[in-house]
Amino acid sequence: MIAFGTLCERKTMPSEFAEFIANNQSAGVIIVSRKLAIEVVIEELLVIWSASSAEEWVDRIAKLPL
Repeated sequence: MIAFGTLCERKTMPSEFAEFIANNQSAGVIIVSRKLAIEVVIEELLVIWSASSAEEWVDRIAKLPL
C-alpha cells in the first residue's frame, strides 16, 4: 500500500500501523509526502521493486524518499 496523506496522517500512521500488525498481517506500507515530486516517487518505487522482494515488505512501514 502507498499512503499519500496530510502531515498529521503521516505522523500518526506508524503508531496506527503498529497497532494493526499486532493482530493482522500487512503487505507493508510506504508513506509518501504529497510534496514529493512524482518523478522521485516513481524512481524510489522502482528501486524498491528491483532491490527487494515482496516478502521483505510484510509488516513493514517506510517513508519516501528512502
